[in-house]
This record gives sequence, C-alpha cells and structure tokens, in this order.
Amino acid sequence: MTPAIGRILVPALLTASLLAGCSGGAAEKAALPERTTGATIGVRVVQPSSQLSGDLVKATGKLIARNEASIGPKASGMIAQLLVDVGDTVKKGDALLRLDATSAAIAVEQAKAAVAVAEAALEVATQDLERARSLRASGGVSPAGLEKAEAGYKQADANLKQARASLRNAEKHLADHTLRAPFDGTITARLKNVGEYVSTMPATPVFGLVDENSIEVVLPVPETVIATVQPGSIVRGVVNPSGTPFEAKVRTVGTVVDAARTVEVRADLVGERHPSMRPNAIVEVDFSKDAPAAEGLFLPAQAVRRDGEKRFVWVVADGKVSRRDVEAQAMTPGVYRVLGGLDGSAQVVADDGVSLADGMAVQVLR
Repeated sequence: MTPAIGRILVPALLTASLLAGCSGGAAEKAALPERTTGATIGVRVVQPSSQLSGDLVKATGKLIARNEASIGPKASGMIAQLLVDVGDTVKKGDALLRLDATSAAIAVEQAKAAVAVAEAALEVATQDLERARSLRASGGVSPAGLEKAEAGYKQADANLKQARASLRNAEKHLADHTLRAPFDGTITARLKNVGEYVSTMPATPVFGLVDENSIEVVLPVPETVIATVQPGSIVRGVVNPSGTPFEAKVRTVGTVVDAARTVEVRADLVGERHPSMRPNAIVEVDFSKDAPAAEGLFLPAQAVRRDGEKRFVWVVADGKVSRRDVEAQAMTPGVYRVLGGLDGSAQVVADDGVSLADGMAVQVLR
C-alpha cells in the first residue's frame, strides 16, 4: 500500500468506526422505551380496620342541672333584706330577699278601702232593687223606675268586682317584693347587696340557684352508634378527672344530626351519687362494647369509589390492582363500613385521586 493510499484509508476507517458507535448508541436509546413499558405508579394502601376509631364510638359530655337559674324579684325597688347567702340550701317557696315595700303596702290599704266602699254601694243598690220590685208588684213604681234600680244594682256589682280585682293586683305587687325560691336547691351566687336597686326592665338577677338533685347527662353521641341508644336504655361512663363510674337512663334522643355528626342524648343519673357528680362536670362514655355498629370492617371514605349505584375498591395483590365490588355503608362522611365483598386482610388503595385499571402494576408507598 502506498503512503498516499494509507493516508486516505485511515481516516475513512476511523469515520466508519465512529458511525458504527453512534449507530449502536441510537439503537440502544430507541430500545429504552420498550424496557420501561412496565413502569409502576405509587399508591397508598390501607387494611380494613375491625373497629371504629375511638372518636367515632366515644362521647364526651357533661352533667347539667335540669333546674338551674339566675333569679331576681318580680318587682323593682331597693333591697331591704337578704335572707340567704352562697352555699345555703333552700326549699321551694322559701323567702330569699325582701325589697322596700312601703309604697306597695300603702297601695294594698287603698285597694282594701276601695273594696269596702264598693261593698257598701252594692248593699244600697241591692236594697233599692228589692224595694223597686216590691212596689212594682203593687203598682207603686213605674217600669222605668224598676229598670233604673236594676241598672244601679248592676253598676254597683261591677264596681265591687273591679275593686276586688284591684286589691288582688295590689296584693300580688306587694308579694312580688319578696323573692322566693322557685325550686329546691343551693344558692350558688349572690350578685347584689342590701341597699342596691333592682329592676324588672331589664331584669336584675340577684341569686344563682341550682338543684343538685336533678342532674342529667348531656351527651353528643356520634351518629355511627346512635342507633343503639334508645329512650330507657342505660349508658355507662366515667366522670373526669376522678374516673368515677356512673350509670344514666336515657330520657330523650335528639331528632337531628349536628354539624359535628353527633346527636344530642339526655339521660338521668341512676344509682348512688358520688360527690364528683356535680353540675358541669365532664363525663365520657365509650360505646365500643355495647354498640354492634362499632364492629365490622371499616375503610376511610377515600378508599371506597362509586360506579353509579355500585361501590367498589381497588385491591393490591402481587404488585397489581384489581377491582373488587363491595357492599358498603357510610357511617360518617369520612368512614365506610364494609358489609360484604372484602376480607380483613385485603390491601385497599386509599388514593381516590389516582386513575387505575384492572391489572395495572403499582408500587405500594410506605
């Protein structure tokens, strides 16, 4: 080979070699998509729970006195006497305070005098009517004279009735100057002192009164277990923070579900009363043992999907998903109870925003 030919062939061979290398790289890159067609997407999975979470079967309520009030007199005036103080136990009808009733007492005396005058006038009118009737029978009085006597009697009778009504009103006003206990209980607050003025417009409270023997339990029961609570049933719980157990008999069950997805239940305490069972004490009731609805298989709402009227879930097995039709009941906006079509060992996709298809390869995210 001549030097000139050699100088020509070497660059050609190098060029061919480089082209071959580039050609092979392009082929490998073209083949890459074929190896990535089996790429997986990540999904989060949950396993059905055999019990509802605690906040869906527990209720935190409080003890409330059925009879509790801030009370004041029914009349306006200056306080003349305070007859009780905080901590005193009173009976229904006991006097708690007296207002200065001087003017009211005078009004009663005036009303009594008016009644006496009206009674005397009626007596005179009665005699006049009897005389007129007697004379009319013998012709001594004209029909007009008899009618006048009858009218005078009716007027006198009406005046007496009005006077007596005024007396009753004056006596009631006088009685209203004494504040009496509306029910048995304990004085919990005294808001005014002797010499202070109280009014009825607006009403001025003077005492706080609580009947500690009429305590009820008020519970916001989760709607997940409300079906197991009926009037007459017994609920059991503890008083916090003492942990004292209690029992209460359900009296009423609310008819509406509030924004927190609970129904108000009111129950009366039964059995022995512990000192910790005071008005406004916090109580807790766990329905997990007494409520059949608390048992079963439960999934978060994002795991249950809808296809028309049907509900289904995506189950992961061997790295792939498959559709599983289920019978599910909404317990709350965030929880479903699975009634059929699924067992407790299933790995269920909980990402409701992921688009899936039968047989799709997935990777479980931890």
